[in-house]
Amino acid sequence: MGVSWYEAVAYCRWLSEIVGYEVSLPSEAQWDRAARHTDGRTYPWGSEEVAATRCNMGETGIGHTSTVGLFPEGNAACGALDMAGNVWEWWRTKWRGDYENYERKAADVLGGEDARLLRGGAFYVDRDSVRCAARGRYVPHSRVRSVGFRVVTSPFSADR
Repeated sequence: MGVSWYEAVAYCRWLSEIVGYEVSLPSEAQWDRAARHTDGRTYPWGSEEVAATRCNMGETGIGHTSTVGLFPEGNAACGALDMAGNVWEWWRTKWRGDYENYERKAADVLGGEDARLLRGGAFYVDRDSVRCAARGRYVPHSRVRSVGFRVVTSPFSADR
């Protein structure tokens, strides 16, 4: 947390060299599939709205970031931890204001100064902002204590 999008990308490149296969920030499509599963859930844990016991958000009352995995009842069906609450997360995808023609407009290319997408919510937001559909954005040079990142990896990547 507290790293810019550029620093998160640099970390992924460094780690890719260490492990010998691609490590990257997730695209919005990858995150959305992991969070919503195959049933289009409202929250990573399902459609039940009891968010304060399943993630670190405003109603939980912690008031700052917490250790990853502190809320196992909030895990996504794929097993991913803390996809809702705790910190907003940087994505490879550039910000788009809406989903109209999303498949044609989505840009996951690295580089540039366009605002980058944030998903997942954070420790200070309400239950609406930890829903899978909640989205935000920051310019890529921003460093904010409520923004972090996660990585995706595959030794089968076509890019390596």
